Amino acid sequence: MELQAFKEEKISSQKVHEGKILTYTVDKIRLPSGRESTREVIIHNGGVTIVPQLDQSKIVLVRQFRYAIGKVFWELPAGTLHLNEDPVLAAKRELKEETGYIANKWESLGIVYPLPGYSTEVLYFFKATDLVDGEPAPDPDENIEVKVMDLKQAWSMIKDGEIRDAKTIAGISLVMF
Repeated sequence: MELQAFKEEKISSQKVHEGKILTYTVDKIRLPSGRESTREVIIHNGGVTIVPQLDQSKIVLVRQFRYAIGKVFWELPAGTLHLNEDPVLAAKRELKEETGYIANKWESLGIVYPLPGYSTEVLYFFKATDLVDGEPAPDPDENIEVKVMDLKQAWSMIKDGEIRDAKTIAGISLVMF
């Protein structure tokens, strides 16, 4: 089937909420069949996820509390893009802020749309290598623990359900296989 057979056309949009990191809209749309429907959309600037590797077998993870879920998570360093920010510059900023590391080599691992059913968010994945250790500088509202972990141990934690964060599972998968 051609793309046009799937395309939905926006008729109108109502902004319900505009916050610091996301905007929520309710859009009236026209389906390819001509019928009308409604879509709820979260507009998000996107983000970056970094897989910092000290060597082929060691990665850097961070642990932090996630309020929306009410749990502490092991995650790859990550962060939200500022409006029109270059993703690699955001990745460099977030890696330094969250872990203290500075990477001399950067490799794009691609992009992922984590919630395409209702969000515009896109995540840019990067592998960071040739790392130089430094002091973390987390945002004032962040409480982060940094840990160097064996890549195979991290993979086991995914399989055992200890790591549940989707971007972390995706990022580790991108360097494992």
